[in-house]
Amino acid sequence: MSLTGFTKQDFELMELPGLDTRMAAIKQRIQPKFKDLAEYLTPFLSEQVGMPFYTHIARHARRTVNPPDSTWFAIAQDKRGYKKYPHFQFGIWPTHLFFWLAIIEEYPDKKQFGEALLTRVPEILQNTPDHFSWSLDHTKDEYVAHHTLDEKQLQNMFSRLKNVRKAELMCGVVISKDDPIAGQGDKLAIFLKEQSTKLLPLYKLANQSTGVSIS
Repeated sequence: MSLTGFTKQDFELMELPGLDTRMAAIKQRIQPKFKDLAEYLTPFLSEQVGMPFYTHIARHARRTVNPPDSTWFAIAQDKRGYKKYPHFQFGIWPTHLFFWLAIIEEYPDKKQFGEALLTRVPEILQNTPDHFSWSLDHTKDEYVAHHTLDEKQLQNMFSRLKNVRKAELMCGVVISKDDPIAGQGDKLAIFLKEQSTKLLPLYKLANQSTGVSIS
């Protein structure tokens, strides 16, 4: 394995002015690194879950004026898309990298998953690694560290997922652009693989709560 990490220039290009300019830089510098990481992570997740996963690199095709503030690739069990399903999402903001288990707005079974989460608040609080974070909007660079939360705060997040139509929920790791591992491709890939195993219980719960059996 020989993967290229993310450099200072990669983070800086996420602030280039203009849609065409930024997208050209993303396609040239970021997406090849996404492809390499996905070729490492996707087969691993398929093996762990016992079902095929597929890679989806964000194209931002609907944008006509504003450049994307972040960009990502998703790993999901549907070959045609990822937005309607629980999925793993790795991406870059100008300040950090992220690797989430993501439930975004288009997922139709948020109520059932929210209910399942609410029955397991103490377990999730205890078993989620302290270095993990939570986010409520994949379009914003806002997140909260798990170790700062209590049961009531988790309940509020899970209730929001259950009751608010446009609610989202992400859980995973945030890697600062200044963290040395961000620039070390092979170590980053191994780290992400390790984090994915820690996210699998939540992933399986998301599927089981909507009647999809994951071995």
